[in-house]
Amino acid sequence: MRKPKVVVVGAGPAGSACALALRKLDAAEVLLLDKSAYPRVKVCGSGLSPLALRMLDRLDIRDRFTANHGLIRALIVRGPGGGETTLRGKAQAWVVPRTEFDHAVAKASVSHGARFQEETKATELIRDARGDVRGVRTTRGDVEADLVVCADGSPSRFSRDESPKTTIRTLMGWWRGTTLPHDEAIMVWDRRLDGYYAWSFPEPCGVTNVGITIPEGAPDATRLKELFTDILAEHFDHGLRGAEQVGKWMGHPAVVTTRVGEVAESRAMWIGEAARLVMPATAEGIGFALQSGLLAGEMVAKHFRNETGFSRLACRRYRVETATRMLPKFWAGEAFVRVMRSERARTLSDRLMHSRIKQLAERAVSNLVGGDVDGARVP
Repeated sequence: MRKPKVVVVGAGPAGSACALALRKLDAAEVLLLDKSAYPRVKVCGSGLSPLALRMLDRLDIRDRFTANHGLIRALIVRGPGGGETTLRGKAQAWVVPRTEFDHAVAKASVSHGARFQEETKATELIRDARGDVRGVRTTRGDVEADLVVCADGSPSRFSRDESPKTTIRTLMGWWRGTTLPHDEAIMVWDRRLDGYYAWSFPEPCGVTNVGITIPEGAPDATRLKELFTDILAEHFDHGLRGAEQVGKWMGHPAVVTTRVGEVAESRAMWIGEAARLVMPATAEGIGFALQSGLLAGEMVAKHFRNETGFSRLACRRYRVETATRMLPKFWAGEAFVRVMRSERARTLSDRLMHSRIKQLAERAVSNLVGGDVDGARVP
């Protein structure tokens, strides 16, 4: 029986991880498409959580980044009430610029037999008379496929999920020569960010990225550049003073979720940010993208058939597997966002801050500093 031909749309972490997993499992012929020429700039804090590092270990490509990454040993947290604490985990987190990270994962898939076609924008899913996906229409012609994996990011051009969504806006910049901590991240839950945060992450070669996240519907989201200017001055001025700005400020939306919608049909799948798999509390998506790409590859290897595609049972199984692995973390993250939005929570006693809010904070930031954090007072 011939191997299925799989087209993966989008060469970000989810798409490239899926392509690599499929080839390592020898489960399919793989064509990886992306609209950009690689390496390309991607707006992201570029943090690799312990989850992301575990996924790189499963893909056997973590060593590609050992020589060139920023290291996060601890996380400095500032709360909306002005307090500050430091959380340290047993596991490390890395920072690898997305320009380099995405290109390296895509190249790894090519080294295992995937074809990578750059500067090719997929514009439409091609369906047959029965409504089954049979390929993609691109700016360079139609491409036939037994299965299309949609990994085209957020918002996905091809998503069929019509449920309400929460869009998080970001704006960030890069600086060289700061005096911000070289092995610690900073996350500031400023009240104007409506439950979200500003950050500082150390990159390799003396570069630090600094940015903000804010819900699209927040009052201050309409003045994003002015707000970023104010927050830089109030929270990061001492560390950026005298530093050289690298390039321009850039922004990108992310869609977060506390549910998993329809992420598979007989001949199509949705993974990573195209499936809204982003942590609500931190808007972190790289680890979940890698995880969903791996899961999709395994599902294809086990359950996809050329003649019939995925069965309805296999589609349900993929959705349940995705939800089971990711939603508990997303629910904890959403609870943390609600706490940070609460005026009452900002003025609660030290006793409560030591208990419930501390637990929520630890869960929310564990994706950056590890599964277990040392006891510390949360602001």
